[in-house]
Amino acid sequence: MSAKKAAGKNGIFKFFGIKKPLFVMTGLEGDDIKRFVDREFLLKYFITSIEMKQNCAIIGEQGTGKSSFLLKLKKDMIKDSIYCDYLQFSFPLNEAEKSRLHFLRVILRSLLTLITANDELLTIFGAQEIAFEIARLEYSIVLENHETTRKIIQGELSAGTKESLIGKLIPADLKTRLAGTREKGKEEVETKDFTIHNENTLYSTIVKLLEKIEEPVVLFIDELDKVGRFPLEAPEWDKEVMKILELSRDIMINSKLILVFSLQNELYGKLKDARNNKGDVSILGLINTFKKLEGFDLELAGSAVTASLNHAGYKGGIEKLFEDGVIEIVLSLVAGNPRLFMFHLIEISKIAYFKGESKISKETLKEYLCEVIDNIDESNWDTLISKIKFSR
Repeated sequence: MSAKKAAGKNGIFKFFGIKKPLFVMTGLEGDDIKRFVDREFLLKYFITSIEMKQNCAIIGEQGTGKSSFLLKLKKDMIKDSIYCDYLQFSFPLNEAEKSRLHFLRVILRSLLTLITANDELLTIFGAQEIAFEIARLEYSIVLENHETTRKIIQGELSAGTKESLIGKLIPADLKTRLAGTREKGKEEVETKDFTIHNENTLYSTIVKLLEKIEEPVVLFIDELDKVGRFPLEAPEWDKEVMKILELSRDIMINSKLILVFSLQNELYGKLKDARNNKGDVSILGLINTFKKLEGFDLELAGSAVTASLNHAGYKGGIEKLFEDGVIEIVLSLVAGNPRLFMFHLIEISKIAYFKGESKISKETLKEYLCEVIDNIDESNWDTLISKIKFSR
């Protein structure tokens, strides 16, 4: 079947006989979590650590799948009826001096999101209390950033949660549930004093919310290690991360809150030194458990490809889609980096589709790599291939 005949909407899907994209390189969440490579030991290790109320960190190079690991860990923890939320932490680089303030805001917003999404928790707190806390948080953020719009924001606050900026924080299903109690809660929201949040009030509000939740809340925090890392080669960026952790000690030692971070490889040595009572040992009390997430070896790469093909609905295995050696060559070129590995598989599968090639050949891979990778060309291709170990 030619690519031309398969052209049209979802042409590549028809060509390969699939229902979903063959490969993806984003964080695996939702239905795509089925593409996750089984890292059973690491998952069990972190689940056990969380059950022991330990803060944790998964550490690895960019693109090794840390975000996907956090999302999978969250999914597995939710199965055990644990209250969990996944969030990405970032703030303006010119506000590094407010790192603790931003960190506490993220924690509070995540707690409020978690409560609004859970009927059981919402019953414990009451819709009015949560609506008020959401209003206060959003009011503080907007007022700080847009002081000149104070009157507009106050007008929105007094109008309730229907169409205000605050309302955008509340999920649609909660808005519906709040409809019957809006009038009852309106007076409370209008008359309470909206004191702007500072670090102390943020902390006290978080503690107050946590005290009402019987089981610990687990927050999976991604991207924390991007703080201060601009440009990427910025010296001592890791100290900014350590500063946030140290400034957040009071939150991180709260037994009702367990934090699980993804962190860059550069921080592994610091944590390891602390474990051996070297360097900044204070970090030990904040992150008790940490493990490295290694890149793909050939076995893991094969498992990842197989999982992706199965999830996409492909009728056949690796041998049907790839000529012997294609997987090994790509894996070797990216030094086992999962994100780059998947990126190249996405690109060569598209080229194969345009060429009408139902089995991706080494020749097609060669054409693609010679075009996109600077140090690969016709003259050194054979030398490159001779250094790669083929196992299939």
